[in-house]
Amino acid sequence: MKNIIYLLVFLASFTSFSQQKAIEITNVKTGKVKYFAENQRVKIRTLDGKKLIGNLKFSDSLSFTVNNQSVKIDSLQSIKKQPRTLATVKTVVLITGLAIVGASLIAASGGSDSAFLIFTIGSGVTISAGLLEGLNANNSNRNWKFKIIEK
Repeated sequence: MKNIIYLLVFLASFTSFSQQKAIEITNVKTGKVKYFAENQRVKIRTLDGKKLIGNLKFSDSLSFTVNNQSVKIDSLQSIKKQPRTLATVKTVVLITGLAIVGASLIAASGGSDSAFLIFTIGSGVTISAGLLEGLNANNSNRNWKFKIIEK
Protein backbone atom coordinates (compact mmCIF):
# COMPACT_ATOMS: atom_id res chain seq x y z
CA MET A 1 0.00 0.00 0.00
CA LYS A 2 2.84 2.35 0.85
CA ASN A 3 4.45 1.74 -2.55
CA ILE A 4 1.24 2.64 -4.37
CA ILE A 5 1.00 5.93 -2.49
CA TYR A 6 4.64 6.71 -3.28
CA LEU A 7 4.04 5.91 -6.94
CA LEU A 8 0.98 8.20 -7.08
CA VAL A 9 2.89 11.03 -5.38
CA PHE A 10 5.79 10.53 -7.80
CA LEU A 11 3.52 10.66 -10.85
CA ALA A 12 1.72 13.75 -9.55
CA SER A 13 4.99 15.54 -8.85
CA PHE A 14 6.41 14.48 -12.23
CA THR A 15 3.60 16.18 -14.12
CA SER A 16 3.60 19.27 -11.93
CA PHE A 17 7.38 19.83 -12.11
CA SER A 18 7.85 19.01 -15.79
CA GLN A 19 8.95 21.96 -17.88
CA GLN A 20 7.67 22.98 -21.26
CA LYS A 21 9.53 25.00 -23.83
CA ALA A 22 8.09 28.25 -25.11
CA ILE A 23 9.11 31.26 -27.14
CA GLU A 24 9.38 34.31 -24.93
CA ILE A 25 9.14 37.64 -26.69
CA THR A 26 10.00 40.86 -24.86
CA ASN A 27 9.10 44.32 -26.09
CA VAL A 28 12.22 46.46 -26.42
CA LYS A 29 10.53 49.71 -25.38
CA THR A 30 8.03 48.68 -22.70
CA GLY A 31 9.45 45.39 -21.40
CA LYS A 32 6.11 43.61 -21.93
CA VAL A 33 6.52 39.83 -22.18
CA LYS A 34 4.42 37.39 -24.26
CA TYR A 35 4.72 33.62 -24.58
CA PHE A 36 4.08 31.24 -27.45
CA ALA A 37 3.71 27.70 -26.11
CA GLU A 38 4.26 24.40 -27.85
CA ASN A 39 1.41 23.15 -30.11
CA GLN A 40 0.05 26.69 -30.46
CA ARG A 41 -0.89 27.61 -34.03
CA VAL A 42 1.29 30.48 -35.23
CA LYS A 43 2.17 32.38 -38.38
CA ILE A 44 5.84 33.24 -38.72
CA ARG A 45 8.02 35.03 -41.22
CA THR A 46 11.73 34.40 -41.47
CA LEU A 47 14.50 36.80 -42.45
CA ASP A 48 14.83 35.10 -45.84
CA GLY A 49 11.16 35.82 -46.67
CA LYS A 50 9.48 32.47 -45.95
CA LYS A 51 5.99 32.51 -44.43
CA LEU A 52 5.02 29.46 -42.38
CA ILE A 53 1.70 28.70 -40.71
CA GLY A 54 1.26 25.74 -38.39
CA ASN A 55 1.69 24.32 -34.92
CA LEU A 56 4.79 25.29 -32.99
CA LYS A 57 7.13 22.43 -31.98
CA PHE A 58 10.54 22.74 -30.33
CA SER A 59 13.52 20.68 -31.40
CA ASP A 60 16.28 22.17 -29.21
CA SER A 61 17.15 25.37 -27.37
CA LEU A 62 18.04 27.28 -30.56
CA SER A 63 15.47 26.09 -33.11
CA PHE A 64 11.85 25.11 -33.53
CA THR A 65 9.67 23.67 -36.28
CA VAL A 66 6.54 25.01 -37.88
CA ASN A 67 4.78 22.96 -40.55
CA ASN A 68 7.71 20.47 -40.58
CA GLN A 69 10.18 23.26 -41.44
CA SER A 70 13.03 23.89 -39.01
CA VAL A 71 13.60 27.54 -38.08
CA LYS A 72 16.40 28.96 -35.94
CA ILE A 73 15.38 31.59 -33.40
CA ASP A 74 18.00 33.97 -34.90
CA SER A 75 16.31 33.90 -38.32
CA LEU A 76 12.83 34.78 -36.99
CA GLN A 77 11.49 38.07 -38.35
CA SER A 78 7.95 38.06 -36.95
CA ILE A 79 5.52 35.81 -35.13
CA LYS A 80 1.81 36.04 -34.43
CA LYS A 81 -1.01 33.83 -33.19
CA GLN A 82 -3.07 32.29 -35.97
CA PRO A 83 -6.10 30.47 -34.52
CA ARG A 84 -7.84 28.15 -36.95
CA THR A 85 -11.31 29.54 -36.20
CA LEU A 86 -10.26 33.10 -37.02
CA ALA A 87 -8.70 31.94 -40.29
CA THR A 88 -11.91 30.12 -41.23
CA VAL A 89 -14.12 33.10 -40.38
CA LYS A 90 -11.83 35.43 -42.34
CA THR A 91 -11.99 33.20 -45.42
CA VAL A 92 -15.79 32.93 -45.26
CA VAL A 93 -16.18 36.72 -44.91
CA LEU A 94 -13.80 37.33 -47.83
CA ILE A 95 -15.60 34.90 -50.15
CA THR A 96 -18.99 36.32 -49.16
CA GLY A 97 -17.83 39.87 -49.89
CA LEU A 98 -16.40 38.88 -53.27
CA ALA A 99 -19.63 37.08 -54.14
CA ILE A 100 -21.65 40.21 -53.31
CA VAL A 101 -19.30 42.33 -55.47
CA GLY A 102 -19.76 39.80 -58.29
CA ALA A 103 -23.54 40.02 -57.87
CA SER A 104 -23.32 43.81 -58.17
CA LEU A 105 -21.45 43.45 -61.48
CA ILE A 106 -24.16 41.15 -62.76
CA ALA A 107 -26.84 43.60 -61.58
CA ALA A 108 -24.99 46.48 -63.29
CA SER A 109 -24.81 44.59 -66.57
CA GLY A 110 -28.56 44.10 -66.35
CA GLY A 111 -29.12 47.83 -65.89
CA SER A 112 -30.29 47.67 -62.26
CA ASP A 113 -30.29 50.90 -60.28
CA SER A 114 -29.29 49.11 -57.08
CA ALA A 115 -25.95 47.84 -58.46
CA PHE A 116 -23.94 50.59 -56.78
CA LEU A 117 -25.55 49.90 -53.41
CA ILE A 118 -24.81 46.17 -53.75
CA PHE A 119 -21.21 46.97 -54.77
CA THR A 120 -20.76 49.21 -51.72
CA ILE A 121 -22.04 46.50 -49.37
CA GLY A 122 -19.80 43.87 -50.98
CA SER A 123 -16.77 46.13 -50.74
CA GLY A 124 -17.43 46.75 -47.05
CA VAL A 125 -17.73 43.03 -46.33
CA THR A 126 -14.51 42.31 -48.27
CA ILE A 127 -12.61 45.05 -46.43
CA SER A 128 -13.80 43.66 -43.09
CA ALA A 129 -12.03 40.39 -43.93
CA GLY A 130 -8.80 42.36 -44.11
CA LEU A 131 -9.57 44.00 -40.78
CA LEU A 132 -10.01 40.56 -39.21
CA GLU A 133 -6.39 39.81 -40.12
CA GLY A 134 -5.28 42.68 -37.91
CA LEU A 135 -6.96 41.35 -34.76
CA ASN A 136 -3.82 39.49 -33.70
CA ALA A 137 -0.81 41.74 -33.55
CA ASN A 138 2.25 40.96 -35.64
CA ASN A 139 5.27 40.81 -33.32
CA SER A 140 8.24 41.93 -35.41
CA ASN A 141 11.93 41.69 -34.54
CA ARG A 142 12.15 45.51 -34.79
CA ASN A 143 10.18 45.90 -31.55
CA TRP A 144 10.52 42.48 -29.89
CA LYS A 145 13.38 40.22 -28.79
CA PHE A 146 12.88 36.47 -29.19
CA LYS A 147 14.29 33.61 -27.14
CA ILE A 148 13.39 30.02 -26.35
CA ILE A 149 12.90 29.29 -22.66
CA GLU A 150 11.72 26.44 -20.46
CA LYS A 151 8.61 27.40 -18.58
